[in-house]
Amino acid sequence: MGRPYYINSSLRKLFILGSEKPAEVKGRARLYSMVFCPFVMRIHHVLSLKQIPYDIVNINLQKKPQWFLQLNPVGKVPVYIDSDGTVVTESVTVANYLDEKYPEPPLYNDETKSRDLELIDHLSKIIDIITNVVYEKDKREFEEILIEIMDNLQKYENEFDIRKMTFFGGSNPGMLDILMWPWFDIGMALTLLHKQHASVERHKKRFPHMMKWVEGMKIQPFVLKYRSSYTKLAKFLEALRAKNVDYDNI
Repeated sequence: MGRPYYINSSLRKLFILGSEKPAEVKGRARLYSMVFCPFVMRIHHVLSLKQIPYDIVNINLQKKPQWFLQLNPVGKVPVYIDSDGTVVTESVTVANYLDEKYPEPPLYNDETKSRDLELIDHLSKIIDIITNVVYEKDKREFEEILIEIMDNLQKYENEFDIRKMTFFGGSNPGMLDILMWPWFDIGMALTLLHKQHASVERHKKRFPHMMKWVEGMKIQPFVLKYRSSYTKLAKFLEALRAKNVDYDNI
């Protein structure tokens, strides 16, 4: 089906407050994006895995164009515009929409789907914890926060102990794997930003199945296509906190 592409090389510099909406390509899907957004990264992974062609339009989230707010008044990415003009927002909703419309490869197994949905719902607790750290809303010591994250991850370690598989999706990554992975990257970048890598190392023995999962996920082609180094991601998070992200050069 072809690989995703940018409409032009200056895309990230164009779509800020006052910019004009980019012309649509008839019959081609589009993803309104921000490079390091973990919610957007979920959709990149689904689209890449399913080999769905699409355009990428990156939005300056500090200076959002008015036309983007008309697409999504909440002002958040991702916003996915399907080739037939259907507009879908919210990452889990978009991911499920894509899996239903483009069923190959399937991202749920009938035998485990109900449990996967429970574990996807539980992810929101971990995401809330990480988000509060990113925006410095949680004033606790990072080590204390890390313990809470690890306690929530225990549910996933236990699930692997039951399934006896490398991925939640079985022999290949499924929906739960994809929705979870970007938050692992954000969490690791935060440990680098807080200089707490040693603390993470102390917890690894508790999660042998999760560590095997990490090794399997980080070599997946759909992950490698968009993955950034923890150092680069940590620098972005630092700039985000300071509200001085240079969206034109990330």
